[in-house]
Amino acid sequence: MTPAFRSVLLTPNLLGADGVSCLSRQIASALPAPVMVVSLHDAPASTSADPLRRSAGGSRLRFIADALRVGLRCDRRTVIVCCHVHLAPVARLVAWRGAPVTFVLCGIEAWVPLRAAERWALSSGALVAISDHTARGFTAANPSFEATPIAVCHPGLPPRGADAADLPGEPAALIVGRMSADEGYKGHEALIHAWPAVIARHPDARLWIVGGGDDRPRLEALVERLDLGHAIVFAGRVSDAELDRLYRRCRFFVMPSLHEGFGLVFLEAMRAGKACVGAPGAAAEIIQDGVTGFVVNPARPADLIGVLLRLFDDPRTCDVLGRAGAARFAAEFTDARFRGRFAPLLPYAG
Repeated sequence: MTPAFRSVLLTPNLLGADGVSCLSRQIASALPAPVMVVSLHDAPASTSADPLRRSAGGSRLRFIADALRVGLRCDRRTVIVCCHVHLAPVARLVAWRGAPVTFVLCGIEAWVPLRAAERWALSSGALVAISDHTARGFTAANPSFEATPIAVCHPGLPPRGADAADLPGEPAALIVGRMSADEGYKGHEALIHAWPAVIARHPDARLWIVGGGDDRPRLEALVERLDLGHAIVFAGRVSDAELDRLYRRCRFFVMPSLHEGFGLVFLEAMRAGKACVGAPGAAAEIIQDGVTGFVVNPARPADLIGVLLRLFDDPRTCDVLGRAGAARFAAEFTDARFRGRFAPLLPYAG
């Protein structure tokens, strides 16, 4: 008889550079091996090249079929993790032979009322949120889960490589994030509107914007209207190596986003030894205000401008905050720390 899978991970993406992909890879590394991964959007993989990966190439029907075939090799000893609430009903079906399921709440998709099938699925398993902020948003939108225990497990990242040399800091702030017309919450527009006040005191101050998205043309037009083309640089999507260089070259990292499920980019900046500026919410669970950076509400432009000016005024403050952030990253937010937090949360049916 074909043996049952030890672990199964259902996820929208495994191989991308987005936060869910990164989290999915971390979860896969924390599960009992071998781990079968079924992903919705990754390009289809050859089963001969990778017998432990099924990728549906964006086809929901193929994803369901792949998942149900995997379910035939799951039993009560299998650990199943579902990395997106929209995939939860499929995970419930995969577990039809009694395997325990853990549902991971990742952010904004969990902050809206669930559909009936999603409520049915999530009521059957353990819930883990990537931040207290995400857990609160989930229960606020879905009050029927207010009495349901939700564990919180902050993600992590691999430590900085030993060969990653420090680079001289330039008078530049860095923001990394998708520019989405539908979402529009990363804080790009607030920073652009703050920049005239920044360059009035520091004419050489630059804002480096990394990322793509359908809102980029509108934001570029705003920069031109404000005559900030010399001070704000749209770098687009960059390679991992170039992104690492930008983290090490900037003076500090800033992303005043009010709607982050967590914010792995803050960890990337802390790993590089940079001070961070974020907004109330999940970022406040990462940034220690006044110790590793600052938490500021972008809805209060004067407060945001004040923090930006303070960091450009005093590079030594940036260095002190950045060193504290690097120490906090090493102590709390490595991938090893994540695995140590996540594995004990998995329900084992035996």
